[in-house]
Amino acid sequence: MDTGYRLNFDLEINSEDMQSLQDAFCKSNDMYIMCISKAHGQITSFSGSKSEEDFVDRVFPSALRSEIMDSFVDGTAENIVERFGTEEYLIYRGVAIRSTSGDVLGVWLCLGINKDLLPEGKTFDAEIKLTSLEAFDKSIQLIETLTKYYYAEKIKTQALRNQLMQERTAEDDIKYKLRKNQIMTDIMRFMESENSFSKISEDILQDAGKYLECTNAALLQISENDTTVDMILEWCEKEEDAIIGKFKQIPRMELPFMNGKPYTISSDATLPEAFEVFFIKYGIKAAIFLPINVNDSTAMYLCFLAIGRERNWSVDDLRFANDIKRILNTVLVKKITTNSLASSYNALEVILKSAGYGIVVADLEENQVLYKNETFDEMFDNKIDKAAVKEIIFDEKYVLPELNGFCAGNCGKWFDISINNIKWVDGRDARMVTFYETTDLRLYQKKIESRAQQDALTGLYNRQACERDIVLEQHVAGKLNKQFAVLMIDLDDFASVNEGMGFKVGDELLEYVAHSINDISQVKGKCYRIGGDEFAVLVDCAHFDSLDYIIKRITKLFENPWVLEGVDYYCTMSMGCVKVKGELDSVTDIFTYMNIAVHTAKNKGKNRYEFYDNRSKAIIEERTKLENALRHATKENSDEFQVYYQPIMEFVDAIPICHGAEALVRWNSKEYGLVSPERFLSEAEKLRVMDIIGNRVITEAIKACKHWNDFGCPEYCVNINLSAYQLSQKDILNLIEKTIKKTHINPSNITFEVTEVSTTDDMEWMKKILSAIRALGCKVALDDFGKENSSLMNIRQMPIDIIKIDKSIAADMDTDKFAAAFIKTISELASAIDAEVCATGIEEDRQMDEIIKFSVNMAQGYYFDKPLEKAEFEDKYL
Repeated sequence: MDTGYRLNFDLEINSEDMQSLQDAFCKSNDMYIMCISKAHGQITSFSGSKSEEDFVDRVFPSALRSEIMDSFVDGTAENIVERFGTEEYLIYRGVAIRSTSGDVLGVWLCLGINKDLLPEGKTFDAEIKLTSLEAFDKSIQLIETLTKYYYAEKIKTQALRNQLMQERTAEDDIKYKLRKNQIMTDIMRFMESENSFSKISEDILQDAGKYLECTNAALLQISENDTTVDMILEWCEKEEDAIIGKFKQIPRMELPFMNGKPYTISSDATLPEAFEVFFIKYGIKAAIFLPINVNDSTAMYLCFLAIGRERNWSVDDLRFANDIKRILNTVLVKKITTNSLASSYNALEVILKSAGYGIVVADLEENQVLYKNETFDEMFDNKIDKAAVKEIIFDEKYVLPELNGFCAGNCGKWFDISINNIKWVDGRDARMVTFYETTDLRLYQKKIESRAQQDALTGLYNRQACERDIVLEQHVAGKLNKQFAVLMIDLDDFASVNEGMGFKVGDELLEYVAHSINDISQVKGKCYRIGGDEFAVLVDCAHFDSLDYIIKRITKLFENPWVLEGVDYYCTMSMGCVKVKGELDSVTDIFTYMNIAVHTAKNKGKNRYEFYDNRSKAIIEERTKLENALRHATKENSDEFQVYYQPIMEFVDAIPICHGAEALVRWNSKEYGLVSPERFLSEAEKLRVMDIIGNRVITEAIKACKHWNDFGCPEYCVNINLSAYQLSQKDILNLIEKTIKKTHINPSNITFEVTEVSTTDDMEWMKKILSAIRALGCKVALDDFGKENSSLMNIRQMPIDIIKIDKSIAADMDTDKFAAAFIKTISELASAIDAEVCATGIEEDRQMDEIIKFSVNMAQGYYFDKPLEKAEFEDKYL
């Protein structure tokens, strides 16, 4: 299938997917698009509501659409055309969809309404999308780029699909030939059987019927007076489908095929009337009828039938059926003329002359070849090869029925061999040796094995090959009593390359890294890609003394930038190194040790290498144990996670009075007991289970606050921490809103705390999500302000109600002039922007003496109370 046709076909069958993608694109880019195929016409409709479609139809007439379509010419480089309409504010563009040869397959018709050029007083319905010329042109460029890469990928995918189909066809063909050869060998043995013709024929019909996948195989015999026909033998797939019982004394005139001619009738054939009547009578859907002649007249018919199911015969099916007919004919003639050895030999010669496998029949006692067919001579066409196979033919030590993987005289050809003892046509004992050439199959298998151990992107060997080579090197090291080493290289933050620069650039970086490491002379051929962004290097015994040099060379590679599409990009790596001596450790253990060393390097700040040692193993094992316990705890009802409440005090006339509490999560592990948040929260974020824990805290804290409000403390508030990971959840707003509605709590009694760290990645998104939380009626607090790199700009930008001063500032405000000035400044600034201030970490009298000097609204810390279980908090403060 040519590329152009394939893409036209894809345009047509993927119209629903294209419409969905187009709708999403138009919605986010404020424009209108439709796709027109040159071969099939309209593929998608303009995206939008009914009123928007009517508007587009009015301002984008069909004549203008046709003009844009006709503007594109096959084989040119022009992919974007611009046209003008009756109104200056209407923007028209066309973007071509081309095949690899440059033929125009279709066009994206694009319409925009330039809001900057709208006449004064000109308005549209609220649904109509408005844009700017700059934004519209950027969208057009994006459409062109996406179209080009999308269809390039389509072409690549189709080429791979065609290649795979060819390889599967080749494999199926080889399997078919081997199966056919085996069946024919088995059937040929029946020729020398001393059993009756009926018994031999029954066995042959069974094997042949199964091979041809028909429902019935039968022999029909014509009566001596040539007027009636009987079915004398039948094999059937299912006993209930047998027709031999009703196929007796059938008038020959009722059988339209009984005229001495062969017939091959598939299910899709158009039947003459006589055949149609016969087929309907016996439920036949397809059939092969072959005459068996004796002395130039038809004595029998061999029939292969498909009853009750469709069957279309292939050329190979017909060849096989004719081979069976000749074998049955030979057996029949032999039984009739048992004393005619020449007759049997000639028939055998005819059948086996052009068989696809080599056959030799030999008398071992006389050391004499009794028969060999032409295929055998072609297989072994020189003296060296024939001398090599002679040993197998005549040496009696070869008694196995099969000998697989034989290569004669290193000729490059491979064979599977079948050896059988038979009775020759003259009654003597003989050995029949059958040679099946499997060279193509072995080459194909070798090709598949090579692909299975090679990385398609970089051309390096993969993890499977790495494991194989480690085992081999262990054996060598054990014999020589030497050491070798294995290095694992993990690119740091590689996901940011794919996300920020695209997968194409990410793939380029992987290729550069792979080739750069593999080009180190002591590494050449021993570099492997073992994962997405992971590589391994095997430093064998011969180069073990150069281990330090190899590590330095690899480290040096990552000190310089990688040039990706003309841009310098710095990418670091973490490397784990394992020294191995002999065969003491399994491959699995070695990979585990490398992973431990890599994790150690990453935990120490990345961009470094670490050697594996037992202490690292213990640390990793403990972390893994903790992670498993954490996963188990979050998989169940997450009831191991309990919410504690630390009182927040509000100053009323300089007197601290409980105003509510901050909800703090504690993990009461069944395995570890009470685990501090510092130990498990970071692990929870790495394992991506923080949402499960956080959602439980949100739900429990709001329910608790609602209980306090209902039982005498309507002014009590609860503060709930939100991590950056939670803020990135798509359903966080839904969870908060749902819980508020379910509990009927006053949302102003809920404060969500965020830190500056959680807002630095995407300030615009944080402003949006925090504004949405405030829109629900809740408050937002900026926590840990004053810690590390705090910025007054964040207070200005973020929608906040409360500023919580970090405990590191409050700790020394009585002795540190900067700390005191900082609290005073923030208190005054908060008052100016209608925000409240809460000082945290208050633990001593001296801090209380200082804090009441400033305009601080609230305070929190162990001076007032520690975090308490819900029941204990309610006993003391409710």
